[in-house]
Amino acid sequence: MRDSNHYNSPISVLTFDCAGQSCLWVEPNTTLLELAQRDDIPHVAACGGKGVCSTCRVEVLEGVEHLAAPTEAEQRIAQRRGWGAEIRLACETRFCGGGPVRLRRLITPPEERKKQRRLEKQQGLGRIQPLAVLFADMRNFTPITEENPAFDVVYILNRYFTALERAIGAHQGRVNLWVGDEISAVFGLEDDPHVACRQAVDAALQMQHNLSVLSRTIEQEFGVQLSIGIGVHFGPVIVGMVGPANDLRLGLVGDTVNVASRLQSATRATGDDLLVSASALELLDPSRYQLGPVQSLDLKGVKARVEARAVRGLAADPAQSA
Repeated sequence: MRDSNHYNSPISVLTFDCAGQSCLWVEPNTTLLELAQRDDIPHVAACGGKGVCSTCRVEVLEGVEHLAAPTEAEQRIAQRRGWGAEIRLACETRFCGGGPVRLRRLITPPEERKKQRRLEKQQGLGRIQPLAVLFADMRNFTPITEENPAFDVVYILNRYFTALERAIGAHQGRVNLWVGDEISAVFGLEDDPHVACRQAVDAALQMQHNLSVLSRTIEQEFGVQLSIGIGVHFGPVIVGMVGPANDLRLGLVGDTVNVASRLQSATRATGDDLLVSASALELLDPSRYQLGPVQSLDLKGVKARVEARAVRGLAADPAQSA
């Protein structure tokens, strides 16, 4: 039982946005992991909270000033992983008191993922939601299939999809389709539109980087160069669990999906690697990227012309954006 002085002190609240749960009456000098465990909020900690892994990391959304400075153990991991100041290690970060703190776990506990999949199968995700949709397609895939043994092609594809999926996941995207040499992903299922568009474009740029690294290895091993075209569009999407009753999967339907796919196809004609529609660019900070000129595109299967710009990389400074 807590003493009466505890209840007369200001209420400090630690909220885990990702779990929709809060810890009330937060005792100062307690680690974030201890508080989560005290209130039965699932939290991954592969090393048992000893500060020697990164699985309990969280993103601080609000109230970082109410947390103690990083410990030496946390600094070592943060430096090795390249974290920003908003990423903290829950087992090492202590709450100082004085105000509310909002967090988001960056690794979802397996039991929550299983629960979410069950809910999706039972209830579906049948709704209309504004999302950023990304399509990517390997260039010159047909010659690769014709000039290499079938199992070599499967091996190359598996490495290709792994490199792309890692980039998508690193930016909180969700892969919803891979067919042949094409992959599509969605951003914004749990984030606001501005964040979703930034995540989609940053993921696309990292996909290009990951593939360029992989391509050097594949060229040495198989004499094959890999490259992709990517399209990104933002707009309303019908989101639902689609498929047989025993194998429901996330499905996306609507004009937004079609435009993203057609933008990817248009990269072949425009000579660009990444085309982003005006609707997505409107939600981005243009000084963050190196942008090509505005293009008005007549996309197959799309009635109205679509304005888009090539994104050629992150800008070192605003002057590099055209």
